[in-house]
Amino acid sequence: MEKESIREDLVLRSIMRELDENMRDVVEAISRENWDEIAEIAPLIADHPEPPFSEKTRILRFVGTDAALFRSHDMQVHDAAMEMGEKARQENGEAVIEAFSRVQKHCLACHQEFKEEFRLHFYGE
Repeated sequence: MEKESIREDLVLRSIMRELDENMRDVVEAISRENWDEIAEIAPLIADHPEPPFSEKTRILRFVGTDAALFRSHDMQVHDAAMEMGEKARQENGEAVIEAFSRVQKHCLACHQEFKEEFRLHFYGE
């Protein structure tokens, strides 16, 4: 695949930074047993913003035949984050932690599958 030459970050990168911040906020909220805060953050993770259509098209073109896998990781994060929010509303700390663990596992799986190739392709890093 040919490397794209881009002078500015993809919107996806800012979305990932926002998700990182949200994940850190969940960790802090878990440590304080602040279930209300987790319930507020969970949909921000589950229903995170998407890149603009033109960027999404470039990303999906890049992942090619792995597009279904890429989308699957995102859907698994969505589902686990939604469950985390529901369990937080129920003040079920153990279930919140289990759901958060699944969010992290799915994020990690996606990163291990795609992150390095994305960085190399879109940023030359």
